[in-house]
Amino acid sequence: MWILIALNVLVFYWEFTEGFNDNIFLVYGETPALIMQGEQLSSVLTSMFIHVDIWHIFGNMLFLFIFGDNVEDRFGHVKFLILYLIFGVVGGLTHSAIAVMLGGIDQYIPAVGASGAIAGVLGAYLIFFPNARIVSIIPSFVFVRLARVPAFIFIGFWFILQILYSGGSTSVAYMAHVGGFMAGFVVAVMFKASQR
Repeated sequence: MWILIALNVLVFYWEFTEGFNDNIFLVYGETPALIMQGEQLSSVLTSMFIHVDIWHIFGNMLFLFIFGDNVEDRFGHVKFLILYLIFGVVGGLTHSAIAVMLGGIDQYIPAVGASGAIAGVLGAYLIFFPNARIVSIIPSFVFVRLARVPAFIFIGFWFILQILYSGGSTSVAYMAHVGGFMAGFVVAVMFKASQR
């Protein structure tokens, strides 16, 4: 997990030194129309390490930090790294396939970020630690408070939002989250069953 975080931060620093040049996103981002034509296939992997801005990488790395270590403990270091990449690939391919199927501008916009892979980590976490308590911000009409919410509620609510938001054209590749999550969920179910 720490290697993945370090690698993402190093790539982000490189993007910063390059001035977040649009060419970075065109070359290393995953453009659905190209992927579905069998072009720039390496971008399915490289796109996982490219982020748009500081908030993008911060959010992704925060989720990886919170959920990744426990999932990595279950799978082991090497298997976790391989599965993380697989979750990201599945997420990316899901986004590309749906974007091309729906048509429109999204199929020509490069998708970047680690969120498909991290969504897979969330899917696995849900299976391994459904009752773990996640410190969450709970908004209300008057104030905001912190509460410890069971993982199955926190992650379940998050997943439902990804499906709801995936309905329209957006700058966020929500279907990558859905695809990655389902990959992590299925792999964790199979892994857990094999340990019995």
